[in-house]
Amino acid sequence: MASAKEIVNTFMQTLEAKEYSRAANYLSESLTFIGFTPRPLTKEQFVTVMKGLTDGFPNLTYNVHDVKEVDDTLEGKRVRAAVHIAGTQVDSFILPPLGLAPIPQTGRSISLPEESWEYLIRDDAISTIRVDRVPGGGIEGLLHQLGIDDPIIQ
Repeated sequence: MASAKEIVNTFMQTLEAKEYSRAANYLSESLTFIGFTPRPLTKEQFVTVMKGLTDGFPNLTYNVHDVKEVDDTLEGKRVRAAVHIAGTQVDSFILPPLGLAPIPQTGRSISLPEESWEYLIRDDAISTIRVDRVPGGGIEGLLHQLGIDDPIIQ
């Protein structure tokens, strides 16, 4: 059985490698992804958004570091990591779960501020990913760096 920290590290490596079906195997069916988008995402919505982003940003990186197990409770094990998303948009992309029109190709590079992602691991699967909001971060910060300030209707 892998440690909570190993689960998070492997999950983030599979995301970075664009291996979405493999990454989804590390997520519980009841996953909640909170803080990166205006409203929480389900497992399916999370995978759809991450895949959509890499359709536009094939070199999207998460630059995950400082992965630490911080708590072990009845709820599960909590792991924190620093995440710094960056990449260059080379194609248009869509993010259906966010209710946005297709995002046109801009050729711009993005570099979001470093964010703290907290993962709750239950039964060897990630059940919650909570992103601490920071100014200029999240999906709004990413879109703003592309010159898109349309409100997200989710």
